[in-house]
Amino acid sequence: MKTVFYPGCTLKSAAGYQESIEAVLEALEMEVPEVEDWNCCGATAYFSLDEMAALVLPARVMAIAEEMGADQVVTPCNACYATLRKARAILAEEEDLKEKVNKALGVEGKLYRGRIQVRHLLDFFMEPQVRDTWKARIQRPLKGLSVAPYYGCQYTRPQTDGEDHPERPVTLDLFLEDLGARVVDFTAKTYCCGAAQMVAHEDACLPLVKRILLDARQKGAQAVVAICPLCQFNLDAPQAKLNIGEMPVVYFTQLLGLAMGLEERNLGLKKLLVPFKVAL
Repeated sequence: MKTVFYPGCTLKSAAGYQESIEAVLEALEMEVPEVEDWNCCGATAYFSLDEMAALVLPARVMAIAEEMGADQVVTPCNACYATLRKARAILAEEEDLKEKVNKALGVEGKLYRGRIQVRHLLDFFMEPQVRDTWKARIQRPLKGLSVAPYYGCQYTRPQTDGEDHPERPVTLDLFLEDLGARVVDFTAKTYCCGAAQMVAHEDACLPLVKRILLDARQKGAQAVVAICPLCQFNLDAPQAKLNIGEMPVVYFTQLLGLAMGLEERNLGLKKLLVPFKVAL
């Protein structure tokens, strides 16, 4: 199965996410080419403003992936993942909309056929063959590290085609257990962090973040593990305003890199606003 990578607009500004993804893939000698000439997916909010434009943007990304001969496109962002999946589902059911989208794409000679699968990067790493590859490379299991797996509110909503439970997902839990970490019973694993509303409505979003971080602390976690750039930023950046102590928020790929014995400087850990100083 050929896989291509859709980074999305926020990856380059994320705290070490891109560095850790690239470092891990290089160490595993896995090539996952980036979608050529990719564009912003429009994110989930665009559907409430202009459905047609909101469909054309992700359809263009998927059309290019199809042109590249890919069977699936993977993304490290929950919003991108949800947006591409939503567009794919709508266009599979609405043939008239699909024709209109392809008419728009036809201006630059592109065609969306609906053959591409959409997966989150976490699910890609948990595919049996990929999982076996990185598990064989673990040199420093994360024994003694207690973590809270934070999925965010979009990873399993709408439900991910039966791959995981929308309210009680376990994919990230299993991933972290494979790394040797202790996974705490984290009630807030799918609570919303406020997403982009943090910019305009910080006062309303800070209690959401506080609830998530306090649950992780009360359950004995030493770090929260994120799978989405915006989720990580929302949990990491405002902690000084909450006065509840510090809780590192790391990406799952950063922990994978550590477990594989990669150097911390190659995983972007220094970019975290709340330092990750847990002894492994």
